[in-house]
Amino acid sequence: MKFKNNQLSSRFKQVYHNTGFGIMIVDKNRDLIEVNPRFCEILGFTREELIGQNAKILHISNKTYNEFGEKAFNQVRNKKPVNLDWPFRKKNKEKIWLHIAGDPVADKDEVLWTVVDITERVKAKDKIEQLASKLSVYLSPQIYQSIFSGKKNVKIEAYRKKLTVFFSDIKGFTEITDKLEPEVLSTLLNSYLNEMSQIALKYGGTIDKFVGDAILIFFGDPETKGEREDAKSCVLMAIEMQKRMSHLRGIWQDQGITNPLEIRIGINTGYCNVGNFGSKNRLDYTIIGGEVNLASRLESNAMTGQILISQETYALIKNDIFCEKKDEIKVKGIAHKIQTYEVVGLYSEITQRRNFLKDEFDGFNLNIDLNISKKSKVINSLEQMLEKLKKN
Repeated sequence: MKFKNNQLSSRFKQVYHNTGFGIMIVDKNRDLIEVNPRFCEILGFTREELIGQNAKILHISNKTYNEFGEKAFNQVRNKKPVNLDWPFRKKNKEKIWLHIAGDPVADKDEVLWTVVDITERVKAKDKIEQLASKLSVYLSPQIYQSIFSGKKNVKIEAYRKKLTVFFSDIKGFTEITDKLEPEVLSTLLNSYLNEMSQIALKYGGTIDKFVGDAILIFFGDPETKGEREDAKSCVLMAIEMQKRMSHLRGIWQDQGITNPLEIRIGINTGYCNVGNFGSKNRLDYTIIGGEVNLASRLESNAMTGQILISQETYALIKNDIFCEKKDEIKVKGIAHKIQTYEVVGLYSEITQRRNFLKDEFDGFNLNIDLNISKKSKVINSLEQMLEKLKKN
């Protein structure tokens, strides 16, 4: 049966006029040939103002009119289901959101569209998204995603996990706080933290917190690439941060900050307690434990511009990143001394600027810096090893 203006059955008329859905019927040219009272109420038009008009009158722009034709009108004519949330324009030019569904009638010459006003729902969703966007800057992106995706519960809980922990601070920052105006100091600190945060996110680090000029970052939770790759990413991040500081020093000097600000970094790998700590009303997603404290102690023992790592981290990254063995340090709370290593850089970079020999295969590992001063000892050691190999 072909529906034309007054040719609707009495039963269909009753449903058509009294339903809570807006209904419009358009022909193949997308001209309006029928609308029900609810549709007129939603859009603010009278029936007489709509009948005979092209559906373009309801769209925000020619662009949205054409897009709707591509996404929906042709689809419904090919007997494909259509369910879209789409922006329309009321008579008073106000933007309105409608959920629209369509069905072909009368041998595809006409299409019947049903619409529901979802403007309040869309506005509420937008408000939630805006609020979530604002809240996201207070959380590390990994934590934000895991919470809003439902992967993590927002409740007091923690678990043990092997992490690589990073601590850094700016050496000499305290000395300049009394010399700079608060506005200048805030600008300097924010520019530094922004630069370091971008590098941390690049390598996948979870930014735990900022405490003044100090930064705590960890790798391995809530996302992990495996403990070896996590440790490597952390050290590569630290190397890039040190490089970035040399660029920032130049910018700060141009701004009149002559103090040679440098960062010192400590990195350790070990099992930590990670999760939500606090109360029911205020939680902090963070890490605690002796391994965290050790990373902090390594940072405080590092020289300016130095990246100091523990034996545990060194064991995970030694095949990719060249490190020099440093002194053992005594750490409060740990009975034995801690062996430390200084990160020098990637082997590929070291060989370009230093005479460096490196070879490795099953049962053999050789790393020699040809710039060392005690070459005679190295030669003697190598000769002794060769003699032993020949005898065996």
